[in-house]
Amino acid sequence: DESHPYVALAGRVPCKVEGNVSKGQRLVPGDTPGTAKGADPEDLGMTNVVGRSLEDKDNAGISIIEIVVSKA
Repeated sequence: DESHPYVALAGRVPCKVEGNVSKGQRLVPGDTPGTAKGADPEDLGMTNVVGRSLEDKDNAGISIIEIVVSKA
């Protein structure tokens, strides 16, 4: 619920993603709170990586896709 959001520590998990994403692309925090977006090269040095996409997403809206979160 709103006061107790889900948190993933590692593994394959669903994630809200905005914009186009390619399979294997690194994901970083999105512009909309609670979402991730596909990382551009300039994003990787300035923010934390959320995980990697396990599937392609070819629309600009927000959708849930499966990602992999690995331990740092």
